Amino acid sequence: MPDGPVEIAPPWIKERRQPERARYDVLVHKIEDRSKDVAVLHLRLPIGRRVPFSAGQYVTVMMAGGDSRNYSIANPPHLNDIVELHVRRVPGGKFSDRVLNSLQPGSMLDIELPFGLFSWSEDVSRPAILLATGTGFAPLKSMIRELIQNRVSRPVHLFWGGEREADIYDRTLVETWAKSLPWFSFTPVLASPDAAWAGATGFVQDAVLARYPNLSAHEVYACGNPVMIAHASKLLTERGALAADRFHSDAFVFSGQAES
Repeated sequence: MPDGPVEIAPPWIKERRQPERARYDVLVHKIEDRSKDVAVLHLRLPIGRRVPFSAGQYVTVMMAGGDSRNYSIANPPHLNDIVELHVRRVPGGKFSDRVLNSLQPGSMLDIELPFGLFSWSEDVSRPAILLATGTGFAPLKSMIRELIQNRVSRPVHLFWGGEREADIYDRTLVETWAKSLPWFSFTPVLASPDAAWAGATGFVQDAVLARYPNLSAHEVYACGNPVMIAHASKLLTERGALAADRFHSDAFVFSGQAES
């Protein structure tokens, strides 16, 4: 804790308008188990209601007792009458275990949205490198689908890291994009693959640097584990020539009250 005045001087400051938020009871339309660790919630806003948001933003899910959890929005902005959330199951987790296991189609959830300033920068001329670990794919999915919807052919390369192959839980969809979109590339990266795995291994940020040793012309967007984000920022700026103000991140840290 500082014991005196602190002067904060970030290298760049941009004024941004606070998003207009709304709070609704939303309908649980469908629950998909994409892996043993990840469930995808498909939520519907009340009939006739839409909430504008930017790709990369998140919602807050309210729970009994005043607690809450934050989850990134995985659907693109033009589909703003629904909400798709990717939830990593945590044993004993207040929402991801206790509440999630009680939900079924027809259940209701209390959510507020949108929150967050993580989104595409205004400079769309640069190639973009996307880094995800686990459900950090969710906001990047929204951002990629926004490009597809708007027919923007910006070069994008997604690196998605996990421990095992099952952790790349939307791999079929992403590989479909890679086959059909000439501007989109995909590299899954596994830290602990089985013997049959022939793809990239290790840490996802190391895979980026191996493929792009000079990132001076790129932007990077990283989502997921905060340790990965810290390491990626340091590695890619110090060794990959990435400008510090072109590293954009959304670290998935614990939200809400402590578990009990």
